Amino acid sequence: MGHVRLGVLPKSREWTQVVKLLASGADVVQLAGAVAIAAEDQLISARGDPVLGNTVWLLTQLPLAARSDRFAAELTALGFTAGSEQSLLNIVTGFSQAVESQISGTAGRTDLGELARQAAAESLSSLISAQMPGLFGQSPDDLRIELGKFATKDRFAVLARDFFARLTHKTLDYYLSRVVADHVGPDRAMTSLGEQAQFRGALEQHCREASLIVEQYAGGWFSKANYQGRLTREAAQSFSDYALKKMRDELRARRGDNV
Repeated sequence: MGHVRLGVLPKSREWTQVVKLLASGADVVQLAGAVAIAAEDQLISARGDPVLGNTVWLLTQLPLAARSDRFAAELTALGFTAGSEQSLLNIVTGFSQAVESQISGTAGRTDLGELARQAAAESLSSLISAQMPGLFGQSPDDLRIELGKFATKDRFAVLARDFFARLTHKTLDYYLSRVVADHVGPDRAMTSLGEQAQFRGALEQHCREASLIVEQYAGGWFSKANYQGRLTREAAQSFSDYALKKMRDELRARRGDNV
């Protein structure tokens, strides 16, 4: 696809520690922190990924578009296909295409950016559908109203937290999934697939709890940048890179590891 992968598991002391923790049945807090440390070089190299930056930029622009009297035209300008304003499904399925339309041919792409697109689509689907009427009672106006609510300080903070929680979980799982399978079975750290599923659920919850660090400043950033007319792609890129750093630092701190 023309983008650089985050890479295979490095043969480093940090990754050896991750494998040892898995083998010993360590808890999620220890493992999440250990992976954040072990994957640090890969995550740092992925900073500046244009897919990540444009994904977050699009998350800032969608609510503002929904507040416009020209919602359909604004969506088209953002890269969505005609008719996307008609349903949440259209918005969600068209999100990746919209991001791609903004960065086609851009260098510096990594797998983290691809994970970001997935996380954003999931966040929009989950948060908006939770506030919408039942499947057969939804209307384009319902969608526009609910989407537009994320243009407020508090609601954008919720959206940003959900997005970075999902992205962090996907990133940690991206690495852990390569080695977890070796530790599932009788007489191993996880004795069954059920325990593996419980572990993944606990890891997701841990990332969600850690993402409070993003919610605490994301709303203020959005509100100020919007007021100043500075919700640019460059600003979104800087915000994204900083949020990832904050998530990494929070996972490390929760592990009680200052390495």
